[in-house]
Amino acid sequence: MTGNHIGGTTKAERHERSRVVRGVASFMAIGVGLLVLVFLALQSLGPKPAQPEVSLACATKLYSPYDPKNLEQCTAVCLACSAGVKTTCSTSCTLKGAR
Repeated sequence: MTGNHIGGTTKAERHERSRVVRGVASFMAIGVGLLVLVFLALQSLGPKPAQPEVSLACATKLYSPYDPKNLEQCTAVCLACSAGVKTTCSTSCTLKGAR
């Protein structure tokens, strides 16, 4: 054997093999990244959690026919039941679709 052969493989063969391994590793990393992105996208499109029952019970004490889409009712319930601040509650209700 000459100095070019170590364990039966040439330097060019080892280089080619390491290039292939790097390519496979890169492909797998991209695949995992895409899976994570798809998972996050599906989670964001899923159903949103409903209002907690404790808060809903408090809301029905204030307004017997509580309508979370009514901005005035939603804000009042947020202030009373969630110990919120007027600005934060108003913004929260608006983001939830109250008008």
